Amino acid sequence: MVKKNRGITLIQNLPQLQNLIKRDPLSYKDEFFRQWRHYESQLSIFQLKPESESEEFGELITFLSHVSSCYPKETSEFPKQLIDILSQHYMILSPNLRKTMVQALILLKNKDVVSTANLLSLFFTLFRCKDKLLRTLLHTYIVTDIKNSNAKHKNNKLNKTLQNFMFKMLNDSDDIAARESLKVMIDLYKKNIWNDEKTVNIITQACLSKTQKIAATAIAFFLGLNNKEEEEEDEDDIDIGYMKRTMKITKKTKSKQAQMERALTTLKKKERQRNKAEVFNFSALHLINDPQGFTEKLFSRLKQVTSTSEFSFEVRIQMINLISRLIGVHKLILLNFYTFIIKYLVPHQRDVTQILAYTAQSIHDLIPPDSIEPIVEAISNNFLWTNCASEAIIVGLNSLREICTRAPLAMNERLLQSLVADFKIHQDSGVTAAAKSLVSLYREINPEMLKKKDRGKIATMNLNNIKAPQYGEVKVNDTVEGMDLLMKYQRKKEEKENNEDEDPGEGWEGWEVDSEAEIISNEENEENEENEETKAEKERIKLEEKKKANEELTSRILTDEDFAKLKRLRHHEEINKMTGNKDEVYFSDSSEEEDEEENKEYLDADDLTVHIKRKRSDYEERIESIKRGREGRLKFGSRKGKERTSVTNAEKAKKNKAFMMVVHKRSVQNKAKKSLREKQKILRAHIKKQKMKLK
Repeated sequence: MVKKNRGITLIQNLPQLQNLIKRDPLSYKDEFFRQWRHYESQLSIFQLKPESESEEFGELITFLSHVSSCYPKETSEFPKQLIDILSQHYMILSPNLRKTMVQALILLKNKDVVSTANLLSLFFTLFRCKDKLLRTLLHTYIVTDIKNSNAKHKNNKLNKTLQNFMFKMLNDSDDIAARESLKVMIDLYKKNIWNDEKTVNIITQACLSKTQKIAATAIAFFLGLNNKEEEEEDEDDIDIGYMKRTMKITKKTKSKQAQMERALTTLKKKERQRNKAEVFNFSALHLINDPQGFTEKLFSRLKQVTSTSEFSFEVRIQMINLISRLIGVHKLILLNFYTFIIKYLVPHQRDVTQILAYTAQSIHDLIPPDSIEPIVEAISNNFLWTNCASEAIIVGLNSLREICTRAPLAMNERLLQSLVADFKIHQDSGVTAAAKSLVSLYREINPEMLKKKDRGKIATMNLNNIKAPQYGEVKVNDTVEGMDLLMKYQRKKEEKENNEDEDPGEGWEGWEVDSEAEIISNEENEENEENEETKAEKERIKLEEKKKANEELTSRILTDEDFAKLKRLRHHEEINKMTGNKDEVYFSDSSEEEDEEENKEYLDADDLTVHIKRKRSDYEERIESIKRGREGRLKFGSRKGKERTSVTNAEKAKKNKAFMMVVHKRSVQNKAKKSLREKQKILRAHIKKQKMKLK
């Protein structure tokens, strides 16, 4: 048998040669040059026909990309050759060869042979290829590489270069390349890598794109940032206690000791990650440079695509949502938007609940009431009449409540009283609840608009203290609101602690117990003295307390705990005013924050359907719900005949129970009342039955 030459074997087996070269580059230099000359010849042939599928050429590229670091001078032109091939022929290359070249360039970049800026610019160009697998690979690598480049510190030079290149790619004639570039920017923003104004303002340009998919992706980015970010999957939890117990019981080996050390290192790393300073990710809407100009351009684009039906209805609804959010967040003035949206405020309109929520979301106190009144009238005319369905009435009333919460002057007195009279008493409890919520709102902000019978006791008592809102009025605080309450709270707390330290019997020597008449007379005198205190005296005391509070602020820095207490104290004072309670200060030391209703920046359809009753599901829906509940569960069924199974009720009844548990049963009472004759008949029948069994 002829022995094979080792050189021929290495030529045919490139992975083996690659392994040997990495171990000893000098000894296998001749074999490398032989493969390099072979690569150059294959490259010349390939350039004559670049669309051909050359598997051998792809294998040589993979081989050279692995061993090029061993011969840097000889392979200095290799990365440039690959970049030139991809730049010139990327559209006609075979998918496998193109993917091989991309992977080779990634490997060379990891070895610092290729610069990041040049390589990523090429990869953005490759997004134009009609190859989904390649685009996925490129997207993942670009995001990971930029993340690693900015891991220790911000690489501003690289970021600026790539952002300028991406801005050009968003205006690219190829829609796929533009959309993939947009996705890269969005992912980098969500990972807090490119979370600056420049990135956000580049994405705003994509919202005005003529391509529906690009515009929808950019709009969804601005609408979806308030949701919780998708957290990266953590590693499996390590039970250190179990590992320590195992180490004590079982045989101690080096592998187990190393496993324990790795686990401790992982835990320490996680602990360091937890203790890192939190990165605050503000909403992208707040980083837009010119929100008024951008909103006007987006509204103009919305009118254009609506007239031509260029975009689908879902995308147009998203555009309305984004415009309303921008108006509400930045308090913009875009009066044409309210005229445009009125035509959608009808019960038979598709997704009308969402449109109503977006309409209420766009209202703020700087919009002239004359511009909002047509919307209020349209809702009341289309949703709030007696022949309308209860669901429509509830949604209409809730929409008006949300609008009036943001702009109380949008509702006139005549319409408010009419709505309260029509729907305060209704056969549907949901309608009644929605009407009462509107009444409660105006009891707080302007009870004079309600009839006397609808104002309520507390609002009537505080009528002089409640000031009706005015258009353009801005409340300016000259101090920290609730500081006087905090001082009272701390003073009372100190007094309480001092009283606990003192002897309860101290100071009562020589006193005799007064009669009940004397006690009652003293209490009456105290009440009379309190009633004699004038209003001017009370106002003077309040001014003094505010003055002391301002002096306290100049000599003290409030902590987070103080602000939390201020919030609870203000909340408790508001409750006292609403309920008529005379308690001045909330003395609880609880650290739990009480729920406080605040105006939401963003509204959803669920906020307008809170009072709608849930319809009873039919048989098919109940069966589907049962099947969904069984998913992911163990097999169910009867456990009859298995261990620890239950028994029938008849068998349970045969067991002896305590007599007092069954004494009241009818069967027991009938036995006690039986006559002697009846007992004899039953006994004879039993004897006869037993004889029949023996036969």
